[in-house]
Amino acid sequence: CLATLIIMLVGDTYTLINYVSFINYLCYGVTIIGLIVLRWKKPKIFRPIKVNLLIPITYLAFWAFLLIFSLYSEPVVCGVGLIIILTGVPVFFLGVYWRNKPKCVNRLIEAVTCWGQKLCFVVYPQGEAAEEE
Repeated sequence: CLATLIIMLVGDTYTLINYVSFINYLCYGVTIIGLIVLRWKKPKIFRPIKVNLLIPITYLAFWAFLLIFSLYSEPVVCGVGLIIILTGVPVFFLGVYWRNKPKCVNRLIEAVTCWGQKLCFVVYPQGEAAEEE
């Protein structure tokens, strides 16, 4: 989010749209790859919607063409898009992977989460106490 704000202040909207579209295409492709891997490794789990594997494989072929063409035609935009994605890696390690955080870090994360929920008018379910109120 911070990287996006900096890009918006420095660059133009067209460039930002290019960064985000590359990130979207990359995420869509990784999601479809995950679908295929799960269908192969865990074929017996419940799926509310099950499609023929030919559809995601065909999608991946077109996805690979678009991604390779994007990398070839605009490598700088794709590189910046990858950097934007990689800015989430430290957040993942600080927020999810690091299990034994000091209490002050946990309080900070909870405060930021609460502030974000209030800012965006969303509330995460808190269990039975939230249902009684």
